[in-house]
Amino acid sequence: MIDVHCHLVDNKFKDDLEDVINHAHSAGIKNIINVPEFESQFEKSIEISRKWRGIVYTGIGIHPIQKRGKSAQMKHVAKMEQFFVEHENDIICVGECGLDHTTSQFKLTEADLEEQERVFKWQIDLAKHFDKPLNVHSRSAARRTIEILQECHVAPDRAVLHAFDGNLEDLKLGLEAGYLFSVPPSFARSEKVKFVFFSTENRKKGDFQTAEIIKSIPITRLLLETDSPALGPEKGVKNVPLNLRISAEFLSRILKVSVDEVISTTTANANMVFRFL
Repeated sequence: MIDVHCHLVDNKFKDDLEDVINHAHSAGIKNIINVPEFESQFEKSIEISRKWRGIVYTGIGIHPIQKRGKSAQMKHVAKMEQFFVEHENDIICVGECGLDHTTSQFKLTEADLEEQERVFKWQIDLAKHFDKPLNVHSRSAARRTIEILQECHVAPDRAVLHAFDGNLEDLKLGLEAGYLFSVPPSFARSEKVKFVFFSTENRKKGDFQTAEIIKSIPITRLLLETDSPALGPEKGVKNVPLNLRISAEFLSRILKVSVDEVISTTTANANMVFRFL
């Protein structure tokens, strides 16, 4: 199994990181991709990937929501290009990057959302320059995120939409573009995935069953993730990469295939996208 999206640099792992990684690896999790969210986490992310070389890999990216719930700004990516130049061989992807339109949780103005797009597009250009795939956040912004990936000519198999919360129409757009979708353990406990549909004319809200979304994704487009320490099998409980099997078992039930098939196919998919070093 391969966990394509988690946050090992999160402070919740500061006291037990070694045990967390060792337990996951002993349970059959071959590789883990750590994706920092803030520039302040970059150096630590590299340190972790070097200490557990061949097991833990790292992305480098700026999350659309920064500290204290503020929207990402271009100043947050100021050091990224030089960091890539210095550490290119240690970096497997650009991420976590993307868009977040969760206006119910964060105070986001139209100017904030426009700046998020500038930051995202800049990171897409960086990924293309260094030939790295994108590990993408698209909460409450699925349609616009996919549109930007297409506008920037991101190639098939070079973008992973993690914990996707779009609707079926958004999903179709992403599948047609050739992108992949990673599934966290929280989907196993969620009865519904909320979505926001964006268009130039209107904005609609509604719900889709998680199973309905997942069933519409070919297994060749699916990946496993934990997003740990968030999005675990129990709400409010710290998630860990060891829970990756819960994602695999969930997909097995929904797609009506064996867990072994889920693991072997998603592992092949991850190897195709991330081209492990």
